[in-house]
Amino acid sequence: MMRQSLSAAMLMAACAVGLASVVQAAVDPKNPDWPCVQKKVENLSPTAIWDGPAIDEHKNWFSVEKLPALVTKLASRRVPLEKATAAIDQFAASVPEADRDVQLTKLFAGLFDTVNTQRRSIIGGIEKYQRSQKSRAQELEQQGVNLANLKGDIVVDDTAAVPESEEEQKLYWAGRIFQERQANIPIACELPAVLEERLFALTQHIRSKMSK
Repeated sequence: MMRQSLSAAMLMAACAVGLASVVQAAVDPKNPDWPCVQKKVENLSPTAIWDGPAIDEHKNWFSVEKLPALVTKLASRRVPLEKATAAIDQFAASVPEADRDVQLTKLFAGLFDTVNTQRRSIIGGIEKYQRSQKSRAQELEQQGVNLANLKGDIVVDDTAAVPESEEEQKLYWAGRIFQERQANIPIACELPAVLEERLFALTQHIRSKMSK
């Protein structure tokens, strides 16, 4: 087994640089806590996906019988898209033709409000997560510097999977956990777009059931 003497300062500095490089600068300087390559759009515009009647006068959609439950079902990503469109078909068929456009407009109003709220919550959660990661990176970097200052020269087994000393092991595994958490951010960044795609598809189906 080969053993070599390394400077603790060099070892821990390398760890610190690695952690710092993981938490990259924000893509948009105006949103320093937004880590996604996707542009931050906190609120959707209904007119971007809806060419039907204005929804301003349908803010009371939640007071319509059965509509809140249907909106909840449509907005849930656990409900397959084909089942969601089937539920829209069933709702449209249950409404008298003379009132159908109005009720479907209310349905869209409810769906839009709900999905928009879900997106805002996800976006806020991503930024909160990123702030936590930034703070943790700084803590780990400081721990590395402190450990290097305390230990000076250490002996390291260059064939070992992790450093040998207890202090080094703690820092090593804390860094691994940090990097694994950071790897989850790109996945989370896709969620707003997933919600938008579902909303667009359901909106188009609602419009297809309207006469004008």
